[in-house]
Amino acid sequence: MEDLGPLFVPPSEPDRFWILVLLVSAPTILGALYALVRGRLPSALSMVSLFLLPVFTYLLGNLYLLEVSQKVSFCGSCHETMSPILDAIESDGSTLAAAHFQRGAVSREHACYQCHSGYGIWGGVHAKLAGVSHMWHTVTGNFEFPLQLHAPLNIDSCLNCHAQAVPFRSVEAHRDPGIQQMLLDRQMDCTGTCHPSAHPEAALHGAEAWTEKP
Repeated sequence: MEDLGPLFVPPSEPDRFWILVLLVSAPTILGALYALVRGRLPSALSMVSLFLLPVFTYLLGNLYLLEVSQKVSFCGSCHETMSPILDAIESDGSTLAAAHFQRGAVSREHACYQCHSGYGIWGGVHAKLAGVSHMWHTVTGNFEFPLQLHAPLNIDSCLNCHAQAVPFRSVEAHRDPGIQQMLLDRQMDCTGTCHPSAHPEAALHGAEAWTEKP
């Protein structure tokens, strides 16, 4: 495939995270195997298992919750802050998010997470940490309008789908080495520069302002 520059190379997937998961899980797995073979556990291992069982149960429960939180319906359930954004992607075709959503370019069930999670394992981790922060601000009422992004939309989210796409690769501006480097260095952003904003400004002012928009 033609080398058009670093912008067209999808980010590499880190694998160290899985090594950490294996190291944490190994004692529990080995304890379970020992119990199956010997029929019982030594008292010390029994105490460790009693401690680890609720920990892993708690982790599994949270993993399930995190999976559910990827759904668009979950994001839109925060009425005052997020419901206008959900309504906008379904009805206002002028923004980048709506254009992707209405054309089926992103999953209709996981569109928010798909665009905000970046790339790979750490992209998902960062997105979920940001989601927990958003929930905390919503529950405590500690938020202000208009809603502000903590950082520009992660271009890794865009490249995850577009880096290998023929229409994206054929755009002359995308081939420019200077523009590529500025995008990769986060000195410029896709939205607001060459492409429309991700969401309409009115949707960032809350449900009341969105209802009263002209």
